[in-house]
Amino acid sequence: MRQVIGEAFGVLVVGLLLATGLGLARGVPRYEPPAEATSCEAPSPTEGVVTPWVSVGRAGELHGEVGVAFVDARDGAAFVAGHVAGAYHAPMRAGVVEDEIVEALRGFHTVVAYCDTEGSCAASTRLAGLLASAGLPDVRVLEGGFPAWMDAELPAEAGECTACP
Repeated sequence: MRQVIGEAFGVLVVGLLLATGLGLARGVPRYEPPAEATSCEAPSPTEGVVTPWVSVGRAGELHGEVGVAFVDARDGAAFVAGHVAGAYHAPMRAGVVEDEIVEALRGFHTVVAYCDTEGSCAASTRLAGLLASAGLPDVRVLEGGFPAWMDAELPAEAGECTACP
């Protein structure tokens, strides 16, 4: 009986070694996140906060509706050069959103954050996470950012923020 158990154990060890060797030969599979999340790889300071995405088509439909605000996470020069019409400007200084901006956005049921890049939306994702953590009820991130907004020929304007506190 002892010999049978020893042989079974030997077969098990050989099988395990072969499987490990085969796995190493094939390489470790690379994780590919879903298409919706591939453009945001920067860590958010708001762990556990899930920020939904909104397509540029849906965002265009929301634009101008009562209770919907757009918030630009880009720097001042980019905002002045062009932004979503009527947008608030909310650059993050040291990873924090100014209290005045958060308070101004409290009256909106939906807030759409965006930044300037299609491939890396770390700023708008971080801003959305901070706004959601501050208790705003429905905060989203614009897929494709301001470039997608412009490509869709949706309302844009240049100049200082007229809505900002």
